[in-house]
Amino acid sequence: MELKGEIKEIIYRNEINSYTIANFETDAEETTIVGYLPFIEKGDTLKVVGNIVEHPEYGTQFKVETFEKLMPESIEAIEKYLSNGKIKGIGPATAKKMVDTFGREIVSILRYEPEKLVCIKGITKQKAIEISDSFNSNWDIWKIVGYLEKFGIGASGAETIYKKLGPTTIEQIESNPYILVDLSTKANFMQIDKIAIEMGIDVESELRIRSGIKYALKLATNNGHCTVLYENLVQFSKDLLGVSEEMVENNIIFLQVKKEIVIEDRKEEKQEWVYLQNYYKAEENIAENLLALDKYLNVKEIDNFDKKLKKFEKNSDIELSEKQREALYAVQNNNVCIITGGPRNW
Repeated sequence: MELKGEIKEIIYRNEINSYTIANFETDAEETTIVGYLPFIEKGDTLKVVGNIVEHPEYGTQFKVETFEKLMPESIEAIEKYLSNGKIKGIGPATAKKMVDTFGREIVSILRYEPEKLVCIKGITKQKAIEISDSFNSNWDIWKIVGYLEKFGIGASGAETIYKKLGPTTIEQIESNPYILVDLSTKANFMQIDKIAIEMGIDVESELRIRSGIKYALKLATNNGHCTVLYENLVQFSKDLLGVSEEMVENNIIFLQVKKEIVIEDRKEEKQEWVYLQNYYKAEENIAENLLALDKYLNVKEIDNFDKKLKKFEKNSDIELSEKQREALYAVQNNNVCIITGGPRNW
């Protein structure tokens, strides 16, 4: 379902992820819209796509899945947009002068002919350029959400990416679409890869192969693994990308040199394991902390532990299994005790 209208009031906004609740006025009615709406302000004109939902407490709402920010069409809406404080150098009084002077043409003038603004009292040539730059910067932000939608990245992800890449976001992505895999946890490599190839990226491009290797490692972490056997990584990446084993291995070496991945040679196992750099560092940090903890004095050791444990079992009418008892003694006798597996293993 698609609606087109104006943001009349922002009721709530999460400043971290831009989840927004707002009053939205269409030609037919005013409704409440909810969803991730970065870069949106009161007075903005939007085209939103989504579904009507019933909230148990707040009633009927329109849940936004995707949106497009539109340039206001009416004189009143244009003036309201220019007055919202987002464009440097324009306040309510200046916005009114601009609209009164140029009418609907003000949008085109701000985009392409800012020098014409000097006819308005108080606007110098330098200030006109600054106003135009600010207007165009806001304009460019609008395009990013729609542009990233085709890569399968929603509004909240688009805001995260823009914060990292800045005003040249689209240009950087067109140069290397695979940077989206690194920048967004919600990025779908297969969808990005398909579009990248359609954009002209060679299937044997090193950018593609390196991104595919890192994607393979991320898949493993999603399944609860911090590392992957070297030969398994090579085979999976080769099959995923449709390239030679040599190309995969050469790019694994490149990623290792660039310290984006770590290859651990476990000589006792006669095997090599590959980690994403941040996961290797996390594992290393955990190991160092465990070793440090293990060297401390065991201040939690309980006197007469056997006697107290038997008393507990008797009073609580609980009979511990052999494995549960083993775990309690391990905690009693050691500073560090790692227990793996769920209750069923006990």
